[in-house]
Amino acid sequence: MKRTIVALALGTCMVLVSSMAGATMVTLQFDPNDLLNMAPADATGGKPDQANARRFHQQWATTYYETFTNATNPHAQPADYDAYIAWRDSLNTDGEGIATFNSWFLDNGAARSWGETIVVRPDSVVTATAGDGWSYTIIHDPYGLGGDSVQWYTLDPSQRIRVGSGAADLGPFSITADLYYDSNANGWDATDLGVSLGDAVRFWAGNLNGDDPEFYRSDTAALYFDAWSLGGAANMGSGAGHPGSGFEAALTATAVPEPVTMVMLGCLGAGMAAARKFRRKNKA
Repeated sequence: MKRTIVALALGTCMVLVSSMAGATMVTLQFDPNDLLNMAPADATGGKPDQANARRFHQQWATTYYETFTNATNPHAQPADYDAYIAWRDSLNTDGEGIATFNSWFLDNGAARSWGETIVVRPDSVVTATAGDGWSYTIIHDPYGLGGDSVQWYTLDPSQRIRVGSGAADLGPFSITADLYYDSNANGWDATDLGVSLGDAVRFWAGNLNGDDPEFYRSDTAALYFDAWSLGGAANMGSGAGHPGSGFEAALTATAVPEPVTMVMLGCLGAGMAAARKFRRKNKA
């Protein structure tokens, strides 16, 4: 009877794990502090090829402070780069920093312009995690353009993302989804290859928190900081007169096993251990 139970448990685990062997469900785990902590070493290259490209915009599509060379909308460099770094380094007192940001895997020109080549299979279930005083919301099909966006946010001023001494160490956040390389830039199709464990995945992260109903939050703006050459104290991100103020960034995360896969592998390991123990007991 014991042998039958062990065999059934082991067989169930093997079926579950083997059924997932060809899956592309992976988790991207990242440190949200890197939105500010990871800064480029120089101001060369464009968004797709510059490591850790960053941008802070005072108003959407009007005033930019970019850490990259913008070939389609040229800005003086290194002036823009220096302006961005100065703004980032000014976020160094309590209550300042990023209070909400999101990421959205969607095949379109805007995403590819940041070097993002990953798409989510349309029928995939997207999940996420947050930590250290943060929450998240899954926004399905924003703007009717497809895909799912994850929006993270905090209502605790001490947990806003900032730099300098005293900045909160937020710990890892994550996104889990069925991810593919969009090789022909047409969205997901059956010819696309799935992301493999250990792959370095580059993705866009930033804020859409102006007047857009999909992303707007009445309880938090995207950015909080004392005005830096803007005149007077500023509550940037969703405040009146600054609906487009915000930031954008390119982040890179390593694809790791999704939690369900880890459970399945643990189950398989436990079953194999039980089988070995049972065999040794019978031999004795």
